[in-house]
Amino acid sequence: MTVPLDLAFFLRFLDRATRVIVAEAARLTDLDAAIGDADHGANLKRGFTSAESVTAAAADGGTTPGALLTAVGAHLTNTVGGASGPLYGTVLRRMGKILGDDPVVAPETLGRALAAAVASVRRLGDSAPGDKTMVDALQPASDAYAAALERGEVTEALDAAARAAREGAAATVPMRARRGRASYLGERSVGHQDPGATSSALLVTALYEATDPELCAVGPVAEAAGPEAVTETEPPAGRVGVVLVSHSREVAAATAALARALVGTGDPAPAAAAGGLPDGGVGTSAELVRRAVAEADQGKGVVVLCDMGSAVLTVKALLTEGTLGAADVRIADAPFVEGAVTALVTASAGGDMAAVLAATDDARTYRKL
Repeated sequence: MTVPLDLAFFLRFLDRATRVIVAEAARLTDLDAAIGDADHGANLKRGFTSAESVTAAAADGGTTPGALLTAVGAHLTNTVGGASGPLYGTVLRRMGKILGDDPVVAPETLGRALAAAVASVRRLGDSAPGDKTMVDALQPASDAYAAALERGEVTEALDAAARAAREGAAATVPMRARRGRASYLGERSVGHQDPGATSSALLVTALYEATDPELCAVGPVAEAAGPEAVTETEPPAGRVGVVLVSHSREVAAATAALARALVGTGDPAPAAAAGGLPDGGVGTSAELVRRAVAEADQGKGVVVLCDMGSAVLTVKALLTEGTLGAADVRIADAPFVEGAVTALVTASAGGDMAAVLAATDDARTYRKL
């Protein structure tokens, strides 16, 4: 029997997705700890569980499937941390726009919505199949749905999409990441399943499972342990340190704080700021640079980011003199903010000096348009 793609169906989908995300949050975070910033599961759990207020209001107000997905997508964009917020928000908002105002969605329209969502994610993340991202699960799912729908009903098409998404996620294990934070690790990203592809497969599977009302007819979502209860992986003993040399004390300190916040693990690699002059004036100080290097050095080397030419000259002079103390100090040729973030994320994930420098080099060539 074909299940109508009405508001009840999409409410079941979102409820099922929330339950699965809550149940799998720790596993998603473990996957992210290996090649990312160890917060994927916790972030998604926070976003989807808090979206229950949005779905409850939609159910009470008798809205349409399109409006429901649009509202939940906007909520995820605003509440899910990191890159997951805009990416998953884009998936649901784009689907909602294609579904439009129809109270019951045609299976062909759902196929167009899935294809449009994948296209939007690819544009937003500048990603393609094979880059080791959520696209590696979403693109096969969309393609499989369209192909299966030509041969059968919507339930079979969603089943095919779910199986293709799971296979696509599994296929990311041997890939080298070319987009996202995992790309900072280079060859170290090989051998790990991509967390975004994994969570995308969970969502597509939830969409298929929503065709079974009995499967979805369970009690309220259990309150699982919060993000603070997720087991963190132990940081490696000794990591590459990062030093930020700026003409401004405030700029150096703020950039270091931003980089630490974006790492997300709760235990970032050492990052020290050497901004301005000792009296707070504008300029660069050799003494402050020495102190910062000593603070960031854990025996694995120190990468230095500089904001302008004279900061580079100061560090180069100290390197020539051999007075920086640390055994291995390198200057990264990268934009100050982007380089600081990529360097600290890579170092926090356990990347060695070569991996950190490669990440900052990628930041230097990253296009924004």
